[in-house]
Amino acid sequence: MIWASFKKGACLRGHACAIQSDGGQTSYSEILQRVDALAKTIGRDRIAGGSRVLLAQTEPLALLLSVLACWSIGLVPVISREGRSSEGLADLQKSLERATLSENKTKFANCDTQICAGQFQPRDEALVICTSGTTGSPKLVALSAESVLINIQTIASKLSLQSNDLVAVVTPLTYMYGLFGGTLSTLWAGATVRLFALDAPPPVVLRAVRSEGVSVIQGPPSLWRLFFAYWNGKAFPGVRLVTIGGESTESNLMDQLGIAFPHATRVLLYGMTEAGPRISHRTYGMVSENCNVVGTPFEHLDWYIDPIEQGCLPAGTGRLVLRGPTVFMGYIQDDGGYTGLDTDGYFHSNDLVRIDPQGQMHFVDRFDRIFKSRGKLVSPNEVEAVLLEYAAIKEAACHKEPHEIFGFVLAAQIVLHDDANVSISQIRAHCAVSLQPHSIPKRFDFLDSFPNSNSGKRQPQPTTKAWM
Repeated sequence: MIWASFKKGACLRGHACAIQSDGGQTSYSEILQRVDALAKTIGRDRIAGGSRVLLAQTEPLALLLSVLACWSIGLVPVISREGRSSEGLADLQKSLERATLSENKTKFANCDTQICAGQFQPRDEALVICTSGTTGSPKLVALSAESVLINIQTIASKLSLQSNDLVAVVTPLTYMYGLFGGTLSTLWAGATVRLFALDAPPPVVLRAVRSEGVSVIQGPPSLWRLFFAYWNGKAFPGVRLVTIGGESTESNLMDQLGIAFPHATRVLLYGMTEAGPRISHRTYGMVSENCNVVGTPFEHLDWYIDPIEQGCLPAGTGRLVLRGPTVFMGYIQDDGGYTGLDTDGYFHSNDLVRIDPQGQMHFVDRFDRIFKSRGKLVSPNEVEAVLLEYAAIKEAACHKEPHEIFGFVLAAQIVLHDDANVSISQIRAHCAVSLQPHSIPKRFDFLDSFPNSNSGKRQPQPTTKAWM
């Protein structure tokens, strides 16, 4: 269903779609040939067994073609986040093997690629994305074929992507924003997508945008902050559209984008893995505006706000609750079932939002304290748990702090046992065993104790600062 729809869409647009990378351009006909060759290989040797195939590539073109190859023969690609250790991949495969002991285990067990082709029905599981960007315990988000197609089609339509566009995608394809919000929507529109190597240096990306005639460029706020650290002040007049997604941003960054891309429309895409990269979007004007406003919720979503009464939150703030065709099927469990939706099919997100009198949605904070640093998820709760596993540490508290480039970074406040003698490098080495690099605190503050408020709530007060 997905692959057939993609080919049909490309045909209607004159076979204009292509993939451009540092290694050259892959035309529409070459995409078909490479996908067919990959499909034959995957069909003979299914990595995860059953209908799910674990993809651990980090090179964007290889990952994209593998996803399309899986869809062409009715297999479900499972996309692992980049940076996962070999041990983490082994654990993930074990999770998949346990999960596929359901009907999906036998659904395609004895069929060849010809029989598998075109097996997806609208509500069939068609894609699994790992959302764990913190300590490596995989959360497997299952998306239906209907969800995949609606996400691709609506983003291509709402952004008015044209067959003559060259769309630069810098966000990794292991994220919904990179896969749907840039790459697949571009191919669906019959346009050319420009892929960059993982962690490509900003000067390389900027040179390519200028020299190759890029008309659309997308990236998270952390990417744009890094770009402006290297920008020489020369504008990019040929870019007509800039999209920002994945995390909230700030007004001065939007102003900088307006200067660097003077003829470009600036669009913020607000979304989440469980409900698609576009829950809402907002187009910005030429002056500073409130960048916590993320637009009007998308029309196909049934949503409401579950109020949270806390004195530190603005009135009317609550958890965003969603239901609709783009909302995920659920988190895959060991028995092959799904969890994550209530009995009415609603997903209760951890995003705290509010609606203003004009009907615009404001992003306020995260209910679970998780935030993004350089586009990657960081969980203070999980980092605190890892720190407390260290014998010398009596108490630990983590919090986010603003950072000029990364948006936010994690800082840790620690109380040691009375007889403990430990260095920051030793604590850091302990963290590196369980945490990915972006989750390791960038600063440690040692405290004698955590004072308590009158209500008994812990109030960390740093006394000595030490930078890693």
